[in-house]
Amino acid sequence: MVTSEYILLFDRDCGICSALSRWIAAADFKHRIRLRTIQSSRDLLRAIPDDRIFDAFHIVTPGGQLTTGGDAVPILIEALPMGAGFGRILRSSRGLMAQVYAAYGFLTRFREQLVCRVPVAGTSEDSPR
Repeated sequence: MVTSEYILLFDRDCGICSALSRWIAAADFKHRIRLRTIQSSRDLLRAIPDDRIFDAFHIVTPGGQLTTGGDAVPILIEALPMGAGFGRILRSSRGLMAQVYAAYGFLTRFREQLVCRVPVAGTSEDSPR
């Protein structure tokens, strides 16, 4: 899939993911990143097994490359107007990427504990993803 924009795919049921998507929308003043939920974008994620699809956020580049989790962080940063050079620096540094993987791993491992979940009226906390 070739587009003129990046596509950030996130889990709409994850508080951290939703907060990140709101931050990205605010920071992306050039509108280069389209936000979509994983739940509505399974067609873009055929290469990822169903049991792993919610393990991380995903980004599709304008050239159609799908990247997931910590590997997607530098690409996401590059897509933002103020991050163009930093994303390349980050990706080329083993030490910095080790820190990205560690931080990303922490957030995904403890994402349920890090978010205060308040049920929305008319929904169930036990609703399937």
